[in-house]
Amino acid sequence: MAIIVNTNMSALKTQRNLNDATNGMNKALERMSTGYKINSAKDDAANMYIATNLDVQISGSKVAKSNISTAANMLSIAEGDLDVMLDNVTRIRDLTVQYANGIYDADSQKAMTDEITARLSEIDRIAESSNFNGKKLLDGSMGDVRLQVGANADEAANCVTIDEAIFSDFHSTELGLDSTQITTNYANATAAAAYLDTIDTAIDTINTAKAAIGATGNRLDAATESLTTTIENMTAAHSTIMDADIAEESANYVQQQILQQTASSLLVQANALPQIALTLIQ
Repeated sequence: MAIIVNTNMSALKTQRNLNDATNGMNKALERMSTGYKINSAKDDAANMYIATNLDVQISGSKVAKSNISTAANMLSIAEGDLDVMLDNVTRIRDLTVQYANGIYDADSQKAMTDEITARLSEIDRIAESSNFNGKKLLDGSMGDVRLQVGANADEAANCVTIDEAIFSDFHSTELGLDSTQITTNYANATAAAAYLDTIDTAIDTINTAKAAIGATGNRLDAATESLTTTIENMTAAHSTIMDADIAEESANYVQQQILQQTASSLLVQANALPQIALTLIQ
């Protein structure tokens, strides 16, 4: 083996190994400190691309899930107000049945129609006041409501439309319960009895809207469950790509630390090899 002074190949190779061990230690330290095995695109460009897309989908799905919760709250408000309306219409029906009995004097009949008039006014007040985030729910101005229930643009897969029938005009006149017709509708016991059909139609209208709210609520629950599953699965995929195995990285760190220490010791010896040439010229 030649004895060379100018180029110490043993030292160069040992120094390279020392650098590799140091870089390996630094990489293991970075992964353990961040919890990620991919910390920049140079670590794994392809998987970084996939993980970034998963991040976008997870974030968008969480917002869509929040959209559904907000819509469910809106439907709950509408249903609650419809319940109060239904209570009022039911009370009007009870009073009408009572009026139709035909045994009450004029004062008693007036007391009944006064309460009926008050109940109709309360129905109108609720129709005007029912709102969510400034949008009126029961005065007929709402129209169809589009819900974004997915993270992407495709309409069929990411949108649910709440039919405007749920948000119809529920003023008393639209329900057929016109307070200006009290005198006619309660002209006598027979007229009051005939008016029960109109009241029953109003009750059916409210119940139909409540049933539609229930069906829509069930659909939104299903959409929430689907999103929850999607988020869980995408999070698991993201974790597989990005998350570091701390046990593995700690073992790698110890391994590279030992190699670094070994290379450091050997580098001292490799640097001393050219000194052998001195013995040849003494």
